[in-house]
Amino acid sequence: MFRRRFLSFPLVIGAAVIGVVSGKAIFGPPLDEYWKKKQQEDAAAKETDANSS
Repeated sequence: MFRRRFLSFPLVIGAAVIGVVSGKAIFGPPLDEYWKKKQQEDAAAKETDANSS
């Protein structure tokens, strides 16, 4: 009879590591740029809030 075997644990871990590394390589630089802009905007907004109070 055909015995169904699920994915092995090392295979799943390897795929997860590959996914994380490739995701960081693809999306890392644009995300870093986005968060730097976001932090600058938040800091500017806090300054205007502090000045208006």
